[in-house]
Amino acid sequence: MLDAPVCLCACVFLAQIMTTSLPISTSTNSADSSPTADTGMSRGHYRRMSSFNREFPDIPVLQFDSKGDKLDPDKPKLRIRTLTWNIAGHQPKEDLTDVLGLAPERESTPDGSASSSADIVNEGKPEADLIAIGFQELSASPAAPVMESVIMSEIWTTTLKKRMSSQDYVLLQSIRLQGIVLFVFSKSRHLKYVRYMDTAYLRLGASGWWGNKGAVGISFEIYDVTLCFVNSHLSPHDHAFKDRVKNHRQILRDMVFVGGRTDTSCILEHDYAVWLGDFNFRIEGISQDKTLHYIESQKWPQLLKHDQLHRAAFVEGAFSTFQEGKIEFPPTYKFVTGTSIYDTRNPAKIRRPSYCDRILWRTRTDARKAALIEYTSHMNHQISDHKPVTAVLEIALGSEQEQYVVFDPIDRWFVGQHGYFRYSAKPGTFYSAWDWIGLYKASYTSFDEYVTYVWSPGASEENLGCINGRYVLKPGRYLLVYFSSEHKCGIGFSEIFEIVSA
Repeated sequence: MLDAPVCLCACVFLAQIMTTSLPISTSTNSADSSPTADTGMSRGHYRRMSSFNREFPDIPVLQFDSKGDKLDPDKPKLRIRTLTWNIAGHQPKEDLTDVLGLAPERESTPDGSASSSADIVNEGKPEADLIAIGFQELSASPAAPVMESVIMSEIWTTTLKKRMSSQDYVLLQSIRLQGIVLFVFSKSRHLKYVRYMDTAYLRLGASGWWGNKGAVGISFEIYDVTLCFVNSHLSPHDHAFKDRVKNHRQILRDMVFVGGRTDTSCILEHDYAVWLGDFNFRIEGISQDKTLHYIESQKWPQLLKHDQLHRAAFVEGAFSTFQEGKIEFPPTYKFVTGTSIYDTRNPAKIRRPSYCDRILWRTRTDARKAALIEYTSHMNHQISDHKPVTAVLEIALGSEQEQYVVFDPIDRWFVGQHGYFRYSAKPGTFYSAWDWIGLYKASYTSFDEYVTYVWSPGASEENLGCINGRYVLKPGRYLLVYFSSEHKCGIGFSEIFEIVSA
């Protein structure tokens, strides 16, 4: 039996394993001492490039330079914006307007006109219906306190919710594994069409015990189609190519969604899957000088011939059936923090600029269509040694679903008085004793921001409920949300109503 000090040390060690991040990837001499001549990949490597196709001719490899499908302009579609960014343990110090694809925030000038401190980069572009944001390395220090990733997550969450709520976005769901975090925001008008929300995670560091490397995922149904977002941070260093391929296979095999629909328990079972993150695949087989020459000359096709993700796809079959847009931007790693200059300061640790940060997507069947609208990096951001990468997709939708729960119109409530409401449920709706009804301000930014709540009063088709007047304290605009424990999201939303002073 362990004595108390030993037990305490063991508990602290396990807590560190669960919550502490690893430092930014560092290279070794041996990893970068392989071919520095400008001859590129070996002939043997080129001969192997099609080996996966020969062995599995019926399985499509990862499709590069893809524009996706052509969508029917007369059918409903959903615009999805995705962002991946290794933030290297830094706080949000920059304007995020461009990476989030939002309209610039306006400030009033003395003459009454509107102005914006941000570049007008998104005006005229349709706003996204969903925005998925994946960060890696919320904490970048090996000696970071246990709570650093938690604190950094809260800082970024607060910043994002504040910025997104100004454009009518609500945080639909988020999940964090140490320094890997994924957020999905939705325009408020789409919330009533969301079903079967679920999350999953997978540790890959230290043989599956440490979450500094791994993946997190969010799965749900919207407008009768199923969606999955995955954010991953794969093994670092040039020489760990095989480990990254293995990581990808582990995520596909072992990341399981157990609380949503029974037919979407794994990534590939969803109608649409978007996989983003710091994949850590490097440029190989050429010198740093040649790499920089290709970048300065904007010879992206020549540079991408040396991209490890291409080798992983054609030789190992990694990310089979996924697609990636055409890369027409510089490598997004590794920069001197605070600049847009590639880090070449330490010859002993040569890190060739590389396309570590990627966004891929797939559709489950030919009946599901997805079109790529944009795929780019944002070189103006300098808080990290990585640059953010974004992609915009449009997907074809199914039919609009009926709300499971419908509230009767509410005229008004009065401050300090009980608020009564009535709602009806669609026949066959599953009720649980853990369902609840929340009172929210109309400006709410997530389902966590209820003013108060009551447990669902019953399981009949028509129900009466009451919010205690002691919690109705401030006048303003509010709404009620029926939150389902089965779906893990709201399945009924009232119209906005006023609470006025008595």
